[in-house]
Amino acid sequence: MEENLSTIPQMVEEVRAGKLRRRTLIAALVAMGLSAAGIEAIIAAIRSAPARPTAKPAAPQDHQQQHHLIQQHNQHLANQTQGNTDGLENDYAENAIVEDSMHAHPFVGREAIMSRKRVGLNAIPNLQIDVTNRLVQQNQLTVEWVARGIHTGNFAGLPASGRSFTIPGVTVVVRENGKIIRESIYYDTAEVYRQLGAQ
Repeated sequence: MEENLSTIPQMVEEVRAGKLRRRTLIAALVAMGLSAAGIEAIIAAIRSAPARPTAKPAAPQDHQQQHHLIQQHNQHLANQTQGNTDGLENDYAENAIVEDSMHAHPFVGREAIMSRKRVGLNAIPNLQIDVTNRLVQQNQLTVEWVARGIHTGNFAGLPASGRSFTIPGVTVVVRENGKIIRESIYYDTAEVYRQLGAQ
């Protein structure tokens, strides 16, 4: 794989821009160790979103730094599932970027990110996120997960349905100086709408 295609978000954007074949992306994701469910979540997200700019990876890290990335992510997940908005807010760099398959445009800056997070926490207060796989590459942490919860509030234009859902996905987190500078969240939005009764 070429150096300029070393992160998942970079490869995704190359596919969206028509510069990389989907088959090449899939082969790279398999080689990285992603599961079939994780790969399908990324491919579904590619189908539903336009191209976006990407961040370059930092220099390689040692084993201790990689372990620290995983610890930071465990704390991030705990903050999210416990509704700890102060902890979540502190985890993002001031000018961080969050891309979410449900939204056409990225959320730029801590304030915009936290506004979106608060909507999600209010709409799904009992959210559970089960991590099924984690991979560390340089300063990039790739996490495969299954999210479960009950849709009890307005979210992404969907009024509360009271329905439970189970959605697999992949999140790619890039950190600098301990803070998230970019978070790319890939999942099948059509499946979200189907499970919440919008289709």
